[in-house]
Amino acid sequence: MKRGFSLIEALVALIIAAMALAGVLELQRQLADGQRRYERALMVAGLQRDAIALLADVNPTATPQGSAPLTAGRSLRWTSTPRTEPTLNTGDVRAGRRFEMRLYRVQVTVLDRDGSAFGLLAFDRVGWRKLDAPRPYVAPPAPPPRLPPPGAPAARGDGL
Repeated sequence: MKRGFSLIEALVALIIAAMALAGVLELQRQLADGQRRYERALMVAGLQRDAIALLADVNPTATPQGSAPLTAGRSLRWTSTPRTEPTLNTGDVRAGRRFEMRLYRVQVTVLDRDGSAFGLLAFDRVGWRKLDAPRPYVAPPAPPPRLPPPGAPAARGDGL
């Protein structure tokens, strides 16, 4: 009786080991791809948060579109489109209505170094415009006096 492995047994063992290693390597590649996707999503979320912070003081009525630089050669570009009709502010009516307000949809594109879109973001923002001359308060018309129903006795003016 011979001791040891035959050539076919060794080749079968090597094929099984290679298949197991190929599965492990594929799993490792998928984990690395998932990590890269996660890091990119985290970076895009950070850039979107920065974009919101940079645009916090932008008035869409005064600046309906524009761009601003970010770090690492990136930039952001925004455009604003009105969503409502302009309305007067609802402040103190005796002081006059000094502002015209409108709701805008602000769409932001984060651009990579080469100008390609890296991330997109949209939010609603109120835009305003100061009126040159405040519009005066106009009181609503007074309601008409109430008439007694037909057939009701007339009111007496002597207090009795």
